[in-house]
Amino acid sequence: MSSRKLAISLVFAIMIMFMIVIGVNLLPENENMKAEESKEDKEEAIETITVQAEERDESESNNNEIRGTNQIITRVHAELNRLVGWNRYRGFSWNQNETLLESLIEDIESIVEVEMDEQIIKDAENTILSLKRAIDKRDTNGILFAHRIMHDLDYFANSNVADGIRYQVTNYGDDEQINEIEAYVNQ
Repeated sequence: MSSRKLAISLVFAIMIMFMIVIGVNLLPENENMKAEESKEDKEEAIETITVQAEERDESESNNNEIRGTNQIITRVHAELNRLVGWNRYRGFSWNQNETLLESLIEDIESIVEVEMDEQIIKDAENTILSLKRAIDKRDTNGILFAHRIMHDLDYFANSNVADGIRYQVTNYGDDEQINEIEAYVNQ
């Protein structure tokens, strides 16, 4: 639950409690019993509302993680497309792009930190390993593999079918070409 939502919930609960206390003090003696019962009902209602709000916030948090993962996949795919897509890998400049590749690794690592789907995590890890190997060996094949993984994840996670190509290299897609990627990252 975000701190702002928590603060609003607390203020709301305090206001209700304050109104209950004032109301009980204004009632005649014989109605205090009814007020106590009402107070317990209101406290139970407040607790129910609070629990429901916490559950909703947790659900929203999971949805935000999914949206965040999908946005990172789209962004990384677009950058890799710009760097090596459509045969651009042939003129790839390590000096101009190594820092960008390292920042893409950091972006993908954030997927691993928040994602709950084990297959997406494995694909993100394969992408990271491909990029790290590419940087270490100055091997554009690693960047191409990373691009293909992100391309297919973008297809699955975001329904991005822009060019109609699927490389079939993801765990998430239960693809048949995954061995090619795993052989590369495990060298």
